Amino acid sequence: MIKLIIKRLLVAIPTLIVIIAFVFILMRLAPGGPFTNERALPPEIEKNIQAAYNLDKSIPEQFLIYVSNITKGDFGPSFKYKDFTVNELILSGFPVSLTLGLSSIIVALFLGVFLGTVAGIKRNTYFDHIIMSVSLIGICVPSFVLAPILSLFFGLYLGLLPISGWNNGNILNLILPITALSLPQIAVISRMMRASTIETLNSNFIKTARSKGLSQKIIIRKHVLRESILPIIDYLAPASAGLMTGSIIIEQIFGLPGIGRYFVVGALQRDYTLVSGVMILYATLLIILILFSDILRAFLDPRVKLK
Repeated sequence: MIKLIIKRLLVAIPTLIVIIAFVFILMRLAPGGPFTNERALPPEIEKNIQAAYNLDKSIPEQFLIYVSNITKGDFGPSFKYKDFTVNELILSGFPVSLTLGLSSIIVALFLGVFLGTVAGIKRNTYFDHIIMSVSLIGICVPSFVLAPILSLFFGLYLGLLPISGWNNGNILNLILPITALSLPQIAVISRMMRASTIETLNSNFIKTARSKGLSQKIIIRKHVLRESILPIIDYLAPASAGLMTGSIIIEQIFGLPGIGRYFVVGALQRDYTLVSGVMILYATLLIILILFSDILRAFLDPRVKLK
């Protein structure tokens, strides 16, 4: 297991460095700048501001300074949120984004696996057709389209749920954003789980288990689920990436004070350090999730060697 973790980290660290460099360069290639506005500043003031944020140095020098600060855990000051560092902004919004993303992942995995398994066991029945039809709609409709529809129906027409605000993490305020984020992933996971379940049920070792007289419940619980869920484990990291990037838009739609709000504002106003800090955080979380899925896959599948 230690060898597996070390091997993955040896790949993850250079990948993270490439992502940092890509985000750093991309932000500086964007037109405009963090201090570009309608009212031109006097040359002396603009020069002092550039020097204060190391923007008067060459791009390679800026990059080395930035990487040096990151290794110390310092993402630097925000260019637009005065008197705030990027670390402070991330710490204030990360709990909200983490709650939203983690809850969506759990809901998507639980419901997707359950519905896909039932559809695979009861294939070609009305239940199977209904699940697959609904899942197809869920795949076609993105979360940023689904969110306004849910708000309009459950919030404005029926008045059952609040359509915006955090309210200290009240569960009622989380239902709509979590639903909008998780439904497309539930659709994908359920279809994957159905196909995997059908394939597993037709495999030779399941036929052997039946010939030994094992009941259907035991076969499904001990053999089918363990084998069928392996493709879902592999899909966990890409699904998490989709939820994390989708949460940026969902937080804006539902007025949640998460990292997504800072990311959007920072991108529009060319807040280099803020956008880079959020992207590095998301990339790090994704790498950790990929490592977690690899370890979990190794535990569940004896064919994967732990080295």
